[in-house]
Amino acid sequence: MKKSVLVFSVVIVVLGSGCFKHREAPHRPVTATTLAEAVEKQATVECVNLSGQAIAKLPLELSSMPKLSMLWLREVQGLTSLAGLSELKSLRRLDLSSAKLSTVPSEVFALKDLEHLYLVDNGIDALPASIGGMVGLTYLNLDRNQLAGLPPEIGQLTGLRWLRLNENKLSALSPELMKLTRLQRVYLRQNQFTAVPDCLKGLPLLEDISLNGNAITVVPDWITDLPKLRQVEFDGCPIARLPSALQGWQKLQVLSLVRCPIPDAEKARIRAALPKVHVAF
Repeated sequence: MKKSVLVFSVVIVVLGSGCFKHREAPHRPVTATTLAEAVEKQATVECVNLSGQAIAKLPLELSSMPKLSMLWLREVQGLTSLAGLSELKSLRRLDLSSAKLSTVPSEVFALKDLEHLYLVDNGIDALPASIGGMVGLTYLNLDRNQLAGLPPEIGQLTGLRWLRLNENKLSALSPELMKLTRLQRVYLRQNQFTAVPDCLKGLPLLEDISLNGNAITVVPDWITDLPKLRQVEFDGCPIARLPSALQGWQKLQVLSLVRCPIPDAEKARIRAALPKVHVAF
């Protein structure tokens, strides 16, 4: 009994001494899910989530919320105007996914300090040159749109770290992407590529590349020279072999080649060359 009491006392002392410095609870932003609630909390609200609601125009009341940093308008119904969006000076994350957009509203491009932009599941078929002015972006998600190309101004987003372009109509990428030297993750699944975009070879911080579901037949030698690469996906691509030299993939953790027509002998060679990598065929 005395031993149990002693152990309990030691635990209490340790907990009270501040030894667990990294156990602070994560910040939970002040959130509102209706405009009325947001107005009630206007001095403190940080996240306004109006997803799925009927909104024809951006509520002007939002401009009176000095701490508003996140605005979710996913699946809003009847949106026709974003006038006043540029007044949201503290906005850092904007979600306009599934909002039935055929173009990106011009007001979005005035948000120079925006960091995360979600435009998933719309009908966007082109990006204007003004995208290059959004120099604060670190995350851009354009999955499931109708894009057949990207403007060269995309290369001005030099802070971008994560680019998602899955399920579009892309067959090539602008050479200007080579300027995105901070890019870490690029997702290009289910497009119309017949070759790995050459512009990726100049991106030294790339960690993840996904090209699943494209008509790529050849994996270029340079892809094994990317020093930070940890995950590569070619699922469903008609690839029969990899480059002869694979030793450059020092940090690779996952290589996915599911549904690729790779002969058994080549599978054995890949496994032998990459013994520490999780390889999926």
